[in-house]
Amino acid sequence: MSYEAVPTESSFLIRDQASRNIKGWYFYCFSSEPFIVSAVSTYVPLLLEEFARINGVKLSDHSLRCEAGDDKCVLPVLNGKWFIDTSSFALYTFSVSVLFQTLLVISVSGVVDKCQSVAFKKRVLLTFGTIGALSTWFVGSLKSDQYYVLPLLAIIGNCCYGVINVVGNSLLPLFVSLSVGSEDQMETDVKTSIISGRGASYGYFSALLVQLISILLVRQSKNHDNLQIAVLFVGLWWLVWQIPIAFLLQDVPSDTDEEFQEFTWSKTGNYMEYGWKSLFESLKHARLLKDVVIFLVGWFIISDSLTTINSTAILFAKTELKMTAINLITLSIITMVMAMLGAVYIPHLLSGHFRLPLQQVLIIIIIWSSMIPLYGMTGFIFQNIGLKHKFEMYILGVWYGVSLGGLAAVSRSLFSLIVPRGKESTFFSLFSVTDKGSSIVGPLLIGLITDKTHNIRYAFYLLFILLIVSLPFFRSLDVERGKKEARQLSTM
Repeated sequence: MSYEAVPTESSFLIRDQASRNIKGWYFYCFSSEPFIVSAVSTYVPLLLEEFARINGVKLSDHSLRCEAGDDKCVLPVLNGKWFIDTSSFALYTFSVSVLFQTLLVISVSGVVDKCQSVAFKKRVLLTFGTIGALSTWFVGSLKSDQYYVLPLLAIIGNCCYGVINVVGNSLLPLFVSLSVGSEDQMETDVKTSIISGRGASYGYFSALLVQLISILLVRQSKNHDNLQIAVLFVGLWWLVWQIPIAFLLQDVPSDTDEEFQEFTWSKTGNYMEYGWKSLFESLKHARLLKDVVIFLVGWFIISDSLTTINSTAILFAKTELKMTAINLITLSIITMVMAMLGAVYIPHLLSGHFRLPLQQVLIIIIIWSSMIPLYGMTGFIFQNIGLKHKFEMYILGVWYGVSLGGLAAVSRSLFSLIVPRGKESTFFSLFSVTDKGSSIVGPLLIGLITDKTHNIRYAFYLLFILLIVSLPFFRSLDVERGKKEARQLSTM
């Protein structure tokens, strides 16, 4: 005679709260994703360039104010001791913001790992989400002469997003394990994939909705070109849609005596130290895996290039092609939609239909992506092609979106194959830090090039070189050897 476990009232409560927590996690994606997709990628860089131009002087004569029709302008900083190109002002700000974000994220990761309480992580999400949303909102109320305040608010917002991104990612495995309620690794992996995919879908849908509403708001603005109202709306969206998180996220009741470590301010230094030690521990593990090192070096280069292409193209479209705010938001929407399609169909087509290994798929995507800066470089040779017309930017948006979406999907899948089982979080945190670290270097170098030449088209040379340089690294990757090394390390 066999007996089956009878579900207890406690188990029902656990499942119910686990379900509510997952819904709360979806609201985290829905509320914050428009900030990174819309504000950081499009609106804020354009506003930084615009503020710099309004407060700038002519490149040919620093005694004359920059006017709307001037092609080349520079912004005097430090009481006129240094003049930077208006496009470089946006690029330098982005580089600095990612630097501070990376340092903060590494430090906060120690707190997140040590303090596992859902209630505590909810407070962190809401606190930094509110600060980030308000800093974004305040951008919409700045006057054009407050060009020092704008980058400060942009940096604060980006840092806050980095923190909630770390906290949100740390909550997903916990919620999945409680939802599954078993030790079945296969079921857990499938559930994680489903919930993560839905969260990403809600985030992209939210970003798309915000972009469409932003077009209407900008059209209704006084001069039909006011991006500040779009940034203000992003901040408001972030602030309002995170409210359900406060009611949905709760610690799950448990029959066990397990207690979570509570956060105490006196141990803040210890938490931060733990975050940095974890990073160095990840680096020590990575050194034992040759193919992980090869992948991360290649990923640093390719991520740097593709991330920088976006900001470079947006600024190029505004300064060189004189595209309006409506044009640029439309371009951003096209890129985002194509990225979503690329993430789904590129792996399915190349890996599923043509049966190509993920390594080859990644190399094809890199070659595909290199056509973007290469085409921009042809503008130095030809008069009528090579990003000389607005319609070319829309075609470029389609091309770039497909490559960006495909790369995001394939790179994580390929990296997961050579990562030791049981150490996924350690190595993917290193993957994330590599990704963020590369975003510091690219914009900085492009800013320096633009400052030297005062022609952002020269940036395409650097972007093309970076993409080509990454190819030998991924060609030398031995996935089977990487899998073998990963299995050996996982048993240590």
